[in-house]
Amino acid sequence: MTTDNNPPLEVIFKFIHTLDKTAFKKIYKKYSKTKTGKKVFSRDYSVLDKIQTDNFKTGTFGAEFQRWLREADGAVDVFKFSYPGKDGTKLGKFFKETIMQHDLIHFLNGYDTTPFGEVGVLSFNLAREWRESYATVLYATFITCLRNTFLPSKYPPDTSWWLLLKHAPVVAFCRVVAEGWRRGKRAPWLLDVDWERYLNVDLQQVKKELLLDNTPKYWIEVGPIYKKSLKHYKEYVLQKQG
Repeated sequence: MTTDNNPPLEVIFKFIHTLDKTAFKKIYKKYSKTKTGKKVFSRDYSVLDKIQTDNFKTGTFGAEFQRWLREADGAVDVFKFSYPGKDGTKLGKFFKETIMQHDLIHFLNGYDTTPFGEVGVLSFNLAREWRESYATVLYATFITCLRNTFLPSKYPPDTSWWLLLKHAPVVAFCRVVAEGWRRGKRAPWLLDVDWERYLNVDLQQVKKELLLDNTPKYWIEVGPIYKKSLKHYKEYVLQKQG
């Protein structure tokens, strides 16, 4: 797994836009024909803006997602960074919905914003939207995990041999991808969900309706282990550089 938690966003988005030109057009066309898409294009505000500014009752989808957006470690305003000047256009509205979908996958599944959490998010998303960029990122990450599996420096010194076998990087990667894909297949296409009608609905009820009320069991188990390994490896790199 990559250990860079501050990647070059400009390069990443250029990579995504280049690989996804054809897929993007198909997804945009499909979305434009949905009831939700037509509703989004017809209004002069976005649900994401309402979530970031309005007040909601504790425990509702609106309140809990708002809190997550404010507290998410490493979160950035991707829309302003990647799509300047698109506000108010149909294309801009679509971009903002796709950005919200990405954050919602994190939020509804409990995936954190580490590189490993992104593996779960991309896998979940690919189950409904095939994007060459996401698939390429996952393939490259698989190769990195395969290499890291055989690098002792990647593991904290107190790691038991059982955990080394059970949660080796390549094993953990494959299981998180498979779990994320299954969850994405089971849930509805999140772009086609009218999130505005859920703003004041209890979060657990929303998850139940979206078939996401069960937690990703393997991710919950392995996520903390990855964080520990990431912290160890960063300290190891700093020691070598010092």
